[in-house]
Amino acid sequence: MKSFGHYRIGGAFALALLASSLPVSALSPPPPEPDDQLLPLLYETLGGEQWQRSDDWFDPDVHWCDWYGVTCGEDSGFGYREFLGLELPANNLAGEISTELGELLFLYMTPTNKLDLSDNRISGPLPHFPQRALVVDLSGNQLSGALPEIVEEPVMPERPRRLLARNDFEGTVPESWQQLDLTELDLADNRLDDGYLNAFDAMSRVNPGHLDLAGNQFSGELPIAVLPAKLNRRDSGNTGGGLDLCFNDFVVDNPDVAQWVADRHAGGPDYEQCLGRERLPVDPTVSGSWFNPDRSGEGVALMLLENGAPLLYHFGFDTEGRQQWLFEVGNAGERYLVWDWLLQTQGTFNAGLRFDGDYPFVRGVARFRMDRVGDETIHLYRFYYDLSGCGEWEYADPNRPPPPGLCFPSLTEDRMDYRQLSRMAGTSCDNQNGWQAYSGAWFNSDRSGEGFILEVLPDGQAVVYWFTHKPDGSREQAWLIGQGMIEELVFVTTPPPGTAVLRLPIDEMLMPLGGQYGPEFDPDEINYVDWGSIVIDLDITGEDNPRVSWDSHIAGYGSGSYELERLARPMLAECE
Repeated sequence: MKSFGHYRIGGAFALALLASSLPVSALSPPPPEPDDQLLPLLYETLGGEQWQRSDDWFDPDVHWCDWYGVTCGEDSGFGYREFLGLELPANNLAGEISTELGELLFLYMTPTNKLDLSDNRISGPLPHFPQRALVVDLSGNQLSGALPEIVEEPVMPERPRRLLARNDFEGTVPESWQQLDLTELDLADNRLDDGYLNAFDAMSRVNPGHLDLAGNQFSGELPIAVLPAKLNRRDSGNTGGGLDLCFNDFVVDNPDVAQWVADRHAGGPDYEQCLGRERLPVDPTVSGSWFNPDRSGEGVALMLLENGAPLLYHFGFDTEGRQQWLFEVGNAGERYLVWDWLLQTQGTFNAGLRFDGDYPFVRGVARFRMDRVGDETIHLYRFYYDLSGCGEWEYADPNRPPPPGLCFPSLTEDRMDYRQLSRMAGTSCDNQNGWQAYSGAWFNSDRSGEGFILEVLPDGQAVVYWFTHKPDGSREQAWLIGQGMIEELVFVTTPPPGTAVLRLPIDEMLMPLGGQYGPEFDPDEINYVDWGSIVIDLDITGEDNPRVSWDSHIAGYGSGSYELERLARPMLAECE
């Protein structure tokens, strides 16, 4: 083989011309890619063997861009694909971020668009302030210690967002953060107690943004120095108020500052209702029904599950006056509960969810947050998108092209105190009942998308919610509520198989109608329609599962029965 020195001058000249026409990247050694060092180190350091999903990671036949959670751009034509995203939320990542991993992940090889490691068990200090990526979400972990300083001028994209909520950071927001230009900074639910002005200074002066400081230990009078921060006004767009100061000891005496905060605070202008309030720990006694006495006819059924996560069903109405229920499992902190999205469904009574191919008609329409401010009182923040003006809900497949035109749904934000209407038996050692094990969520797997919440009370009664859909082809939601006494049936001889020995009859299931979501809600407009009766056979000889039977007065619902399976079980108190 000839060496380079043996090429003729003409050949060398042609090569030089070719080189001059190529981009530098084609002549330079290819840059290191994430699968060379970053991704293997991430997997090793944060317990990859225990992740819930790691599809195709390290498969030699699969390009790293196709590993679970990784997103890349198109091939540039030279074998290089831009590292756009790494998204591994709620995936059981656990461990501390080493110095080496922190440098790669937050400084040198950060994905361009999004780094999402939220709702895992990543612990220890955060070694570096995350740079480069548009969105970095580390919320809902166990990160602790001081927030990291920014040592050199940060490399940041336009309109960056940094989400560090629901960790255990303490101390001060660093002064070095003043050089940032963020459109979102979420520091909620940590133990920060100083430097809040640095957080305001970290926000953009040009692009409207969101700053969340709720649930920390900040205190003092809010000065006019906060006013330059460009935080979103509630009356502009549909992204909600751009400031949350709740559950800190701030004082707002300056009238200009007070008006500025009122125009921007999440949940409405009456922000003082959540400042300086003490909060109590969340424990199993929160399981039960909650409502606002001034808004009877809507409320929530809340259940703290065995794993500590909160399951919520919100029952009420949409802005068009139709029955609506929303549900989801959220995240629990020591003194608060939060749901990033509550979900709406479409379906048919006694059939379950509507599907678009393999995709169910389920979509997020609301975000809720609850802070426990008393033994029987929670402070509720609601963020609700009204999708009624966006046309028919025609498809659920996320791979379909979006319909022509964009819809910007209107937004309703509010906050209020809720009182506990019922408390599940067994959630403390003082409210035990022999049938408390039947409390929980129940459904039939052949009818996924409808089901029951059963709350056994200390006196042997039980509250039942039936969350379902209409039978008329409209695919709209429907919900019912009733209460009855659990009955233990006594037999002289051993009952034959298939005989109920414990049952819950409810002669009158009510269907509330006539309400409306938001400020137009009027409890006097609610009409409680007698829907019909149900019987839940809780214990049947020779059978493993309960069975529900119904007989409705309303056309289309008819009568019938089916077997129930347990979907969720509440956390109960451990008593001797």
